[in-house]
Amino acid sequence: MRDRKFREKKAVVVEDTVQMVTFQVGAEEYGLDITSITEVIRPLKITPLPRMPEFVEGVINLRGAIIPIVDLRKRFALPANTENRKTVRMMIIRGAIYGASGTGKEPLGLVVDSVQEVLHVPKKNIDQTPQAARGEHSTFVAGMGKVGERLIILIDITRILSQEERSALVEAKHAGY
Repeated sequence: MRDRKFREKKAVVVEDTVQMVTFQVGAEEYGLDITSITEVIRPLKITPLPRMPEFVEGVINLRGAIIPIVDLRKRFALPANTENRKTVRMMIIRGAIYGASGTGKEPLGLVVDSVQEVLHVPKKNIDQTPQAARGEHSTFVAGMGKVGERLIILIDITRILSQEERSALVEAKHAGY
């Protein structure tokens, strides 16, 4: 009986929080829902793709899968990171590019300055993006998470690329690049 109450209580706690991976790009801390991340790896050799947006670095071959790579510093119009290159990581995510089935299962790699930690943030501590921070170039910002004195910018991975950018990546991948 006691075990069942404990399990029920635990389920309620998990339901009221969002589990996210936090990472650094420039001076800011960002967060992504943990369910969209398949793995975090050290950077691999990137093969450039022709005629891609500047922030698309190219593709990598990860265990036989060809994965497009987006540099979030470039995506966010930040200067290149010339220090702490040893902490740079690639996060392999799903949900940003729609495959032939339209399910958003195609992987995408994100280059970030560093991966910080996994957090459980209570939903009550997540606010909408302030009106002043909304705009054409920030549609991917899903909200703001408050953890103590920290403010974490939450990313909606389905909006990190525009429809045009998604289409260009899918075309490049299917063209054999």
